[in-house]
Amino acid sequence: MHEVAHEVAPDARVVYIDADPVVLVHGQALLASSDKVTIAQADLRRPQELLDDPELRALIDFAEPVAVLLVAVLHAVTDAEDPIGVVTTLRDAMAPGSYLVLSHSSAEGRPEASAKVGAVLRRAAPFVPRTRAQVLRFFDGFELVDPGLVYAQQWRPDASDAVEHPEGAWIFGGVGRKR
Repeated sequence: MHEVAHEVAPDARVVYIDADPVVLVHGQALLASSDKVTIAQADLRRPQELLDDPELRALIDFAEPVAVLLVAVLHAVTDAEDPIGVVTTLRDAMAPGSYLVLSHSSAEGRPEASAKVGAVLRRAAPFVPRTRAQVLRFFDGFELVDPGLVYAQQWRPDASDAVEHPEGAWIFGGVGRKR
């Protein structure tokens, strides 16, 4: 991801967050050569601790617009762990003009297949597919960027990406700009 960001904005600062210590060690080794990219160990389910992390704060200034990417992660946060509260805490720390990029698994398009996949995934970690309406709530306080919250394959596809039946997809995706 940081390579893409640096192609567009060479001075972009990127912080990866992961709770897994093995991922952290591997990430530190891969990112050791850059002073604009780091990885920090934090648990998304404790967003204030994440925001207070000194490694994150050394690179990211939340008084300026930032982009927070929650890609394929919130479906691992159970309702009891308050995923709406997690996103709200992050949103409240973000300056106006910041962006939230979010993708989330859903069972709406293929409930039977999703149930089977979910049973396998739940052996390793929580897996909570949510409806479009539930995912849309994560964007409270953000103005959705066109085309809004849609199946990921519909988010600005070119002709080669066009999907005849996107409702059979597994993932909703959207980008919101904080007002």
